[in-house]
Amino acid sequence: MKETKRYNPNSFNAVHAAVAYLAFWLMMFVTAFLFSAVLDSRRNFEVSDYSPYLVLESVLIAAGMGLVALIMCLSANVRPVNGGGFLARKGCGMEILMAFVLIGGLLAVFMPLSSSFGTEIRNIQFSLGFPSASGGDVPIAPSFWAYVYIFICTPLLPAIFEELLFRGVILRGLLQFGKVPAVILSGFFFALAHGSFEQFIYQFLTGMIFGVLVLETKNLVLGMAAHFANNFFAVLFSLVLSGVEVSAEGRPHAEVYSSIAMIMIYAVGTVCLIAGIVYFGKRMLHSQRIPDHSCGNVRASFVVNDMVSGTLVEEKSWYDCGGLEESDGEQKCFLVGKKGRSKINRKAKMGLSILLLAIGFAIALAMSLVSLIGFAT
Repeated sequence: MKETKRYNPNSFNAVHAAVAYLAFWLMMFVTAFLFSAVLDSRRNFEVSDYSPYLVLESVLIAAGMGLVALIMCLSANVRPVNGGGFLARKGCGMEILMAFVLIGGLLAVFMPLSSSFGTEIRNIQFSLGFPSASGGDVPIAPSFWAYVYIFICTPLLPAIFEELLFRGVILRGLLQFGKVPAVILSGFFFALAHGSFEQFIYQFLTGMIFGVLVLETKNLVLGMAAHFANNFFAVLFSLVLSGVEVSAEGRPHAEVYSSIAMIMIYAVGTVCLIAGIVYFGKRMLHSQRIPDHSCGNVRASFVVNDMVSGTLVEEKSWYDCGGLEESDGEQKCFLVGKKGRSKINRKAKMGLSILLLAIGFAIALAMSLVSLIGFAT
């Protein structure tokens, strides 16, 4: 009798990662074409609030990324969350909390760097006579759809579906080249996928951090939580600073209020960043000392560390944490259709992998240059 609850060890290879990235850009072209057609059809009318259309665009992009990830998983017989070395286990609440702390601190500390880099990019655009990319922005008025776009579409949808694609498929496929190249390349492709030179440095950094968190914890849900924290805190900090500027407008020494707010954000952010680095740093060191704890199979254990000191608090095997039933847990690990890993999941040929990745890189770079020059409307 066929068993149904099994841990599927199948994973992706580099060709899968490259094909997924190319499919992502195809999806983005189709979505951009459809969205531009919708906006063009409304230009003859006075529209004071484009937030419903932005919500529609966000949903279409998220659905497109989810569809690409789903197709890749079905074609390669890989499970997106629980399988191929990943397991969304119970008992990872502390890891998620510390991911929020780490990303919140990172955003607070590196926000000025990202802002300064964006300013320099705009100065280059102005000096070369290129139109500003912000010229194509559409108006958003306070409304129900505006709040849906700001508080749901902006932080939540990318956190789920970008992680499914970029960490769930692309990062796992690039592991064929090793952990370090996989983290760097996936973060690089992740930053280019946003098509913005202004935010490239910060998005490259966060993309690598998301990859490290997912690989070290073997938990894609943690990457989603960290991604959500990044988007949520970005919206929150923007609203706080805007509120401070509005409340201080017209008062003497108004700039002092903004400076005080920024200093408080820096101070709290620095503490949070150090705490997050210490927590996950100690966790990574513990996994390196005991390699079995970081293996991608059900025989490995996960560790729960103290929030501050990082010392070991608890160890359990993965199937004790809800991933699998305890009985015959080890035997279920590699029973996939009673044939083991299929041919399609073996390492891809290096030449084909590099060619497809280079094509994806060329497309992403071209789109980023278009954004820089300002051809996109």
